[in-house]
Parts: sequence; C-alpha cells; structure tokens
Amino acid sequence: MADLSIYLFWSGLVTALFAVVLYGAYVASASVSVRRFAAQTNAGTVTISSHSGTPNPGIGRLATTFAGITFLLLVGAVAARWSATGHPPLSNMYEFTVAFAMGICGAYLAFEAASRQRRIGVVGLPIVAGMLGIATLFPTEIVPLIPALQNGPLLMIHVSFMMVSYAVLTVAFCGAVVYLVQGGEGRRRFAALPSASAAGDLAHKAVMVGFPLLGLGIALGAWWANSAWGRYWGWDPKETSALVTWLSIAAYFHARAGSGTVANAPGIRRVVPTKLRRGWRPDPMWWLILMWALVMFTYFAVNLWVSGLHSYAGV
Repeated sequence: MADLSIYLFWSGLVTALFAVVLYGAYVASASVSVRRFAAQTNAGTVTISSHSGTPNPGIGRLATTFAGITFLLLVGAVAARWSATGHPPLSNMYEFTVAFAMGICGAYLAFEAASRQRRIGVVGLPIVAGMLGIATLFPTEIVPLIPALQNGPLLMIHVSFMMVSYAVLTVAFCGAVVYLVQGGEGRRRFAALPSASAAGDLAHKAVMVGFPLLGLGIALGAWWANSAWGRYWGWDPKETSALVTWLSIAAYFHARAGSGTVANAPGIRRVVPTKLRRGWRPDPMWWLILMWALVMFTYFAVNLWVSGLHSYAGV
C-alpha cells in the first residue's frame, strides 16, 4: 500500500501540472476570443471586432476535470498511506504536505462549483502543484510515531481541522490575489480575469468558512496539548504562530467593517495627530495576503527551522 500511495501521489502531481496548463489556457482564451459588432453607416455596414472577455468553456471544463482527477488521486494516495501506516497520515512534512495539497484542491473545487468563478483556478492550481512539488523534497519512509503523536483520534481531528482551515484560507488568498491584480473594488484591469468584486466576494466567503475552522483547530490543539504535555497553552512557536495567523484574519474583518481602527482608540487619539490617524489605509484584502504568508511561515518555517514541541518535520 505504501508503494501504491507513492504511485498515486506522482500521478496526482502529473495531472495537477496538466490542470495548471489548462487553467492558464482557459484564462488566455478569454483574451483571444473575439466579439464582432455590425453598424450601419452612410458608407455602408461597418464591422467592429473586440475582445469578448469570454473564455472557452470546453477548455474550462477540461481544466476542472483534471483538477477533479488530481483531487481523487490525492485522496487515494492519502488513503493508501493511511492503510500502510495504520494511523492518519498527518505525522510528518511529507504526509501533511500531500494532505494539504489534497485539501487545497478539494476546497478550490468546492468554491469553484459554488461561485462559478472557474478562472480563480489560474492561481489555485499552481499552488496545488507547488505543494506537491515541495512534498517530493521530504522523506517518504514510514517511521513509528513519537509518543506525543500516539493519540489517533486527536491526531486525526486536530490536524485535519488545521489542514482544512489552511486549505480554505488558501482559496481566500487566491481570491484576494485576483482582487488586488484587478485594482480593487469596482475595477477590472484584465477582462480575462474575474472582476475585483467577484474575486473579493469569493475571498470573503472563504474567510468566513476558514476563520472559525482555524479557531476550532487551535482550540482542539490546546485540548491535545493538555493531554500530551499537561498544559493547554505554552507559547510554543507553532501555537503562537497559529494564533497570530488567526488574529490577522480578525484584523481583516475589523478593517473591512469600516473606518473604526485601533488608531481611533482614546489613548492613541491623545498622542497621534488626526492627520495621521485619518490617512491612507491599505485595502483590507492585503490582510489576506499577510494571513497566507503567516500560514506558510507557520507551516514551513516553524516546522523546519524553529525548534519547538511541534517539530515533527521528519527531515
């Protein structure tokens, strides 16, 4: 089963690369499709051609199909690895990265189906392929679980909630990238991509799902920490980084809510000039870019280079 898992993983990487190319072609097709208008003038009928901004639906369906095949292959890879190890395959960087890529692909497909914003895949699928590429750098050997991880139910529940929340928040990041590329609310620099409003709406909906999932994942981690180490919270680097990520999303909600900011708190108003407090503020979507950067820091930097109780990289 371990060999089958590896085979399915590599197959998923190949289909993910095909999906990346197809999503790119799908978006590019919107730039080459032409709409023609006929106008009657004194000189006769004049035909005017312009880019329609409508992508080729056949290429889009094929891109989604390859993304779906990638997801199914990764589900198979995770299931086969689970069967081979006898525990949820979430105990080291290789296993979690494969599961993370699977989660991102599944979350993206769910939001694509719900929002009908297929062109967001031009950002989402390269991330899936990138994660799978990174997974090839980690050892794939099956090793016994360390004592702190020998709690099957909590390993499954806590890590799964964290993985799913990170996957959904990655979809939010994809929407935020398109939103900012388009120039912000109400703008559309590139007809081949979704409007900023549509991308921002997708990003916000994904955050509304990912925010409580991440909070629940952190809470379940505290429960497990008490069982494994005898305390709920110890400011371990992974705990702290996950909390900061969650707070960055809270800052996004705060910035989106309106003009009220920490800068308007009574104590700050006394020492900060009004001109500075009412000056330019970045678009709230930048908080989602920062949020995803923190997710990547929590996932890679803390696991690989910052020592702590959560150092289970397996490298």
